[in-house]
Amino acid sequence: MVETMNVVTFGERLKRFRAQRGLTQLALAQRADVPQSLISDLEAGRREGVTLEMAWRLARELSVSLDYLAGTWDEEAEAPPAEAAPVGTPAPAGSRRGRPRKAAPAGSHG
Repeated sequence: MVETMNVVTFGERLKRFRAQRGLTQLALAQRADVPQSLISDLEAGRREGVTLEMAWRLARELSVSLDYLAGTWDEEAEAPPAEAAPVGTPAPAGSRRGRPRKAAPAGSHG
């Protein structure tokens, strides 16, 4: 099943993260290489869609995952800020995201 993006959530989160980073709409637009009017329309809820590429650029510049910015992954909103765990401490259950890494073949150096 494909998750759909909540445009209102996307705009609200976009505005919140932009403000937290002290960026104006214009500054974010320049850094993400997207039109400033796109950011304005998204934040005001006037735009019903955005390309994946533009959404990814905005998320990257705001240092958040695209899933979180789009409202399809809410665990980050509920979780307290992570503190550095001692080396060797296992990650809490359910905290891993993405695919498991595959081990490199033995003797492979590039």
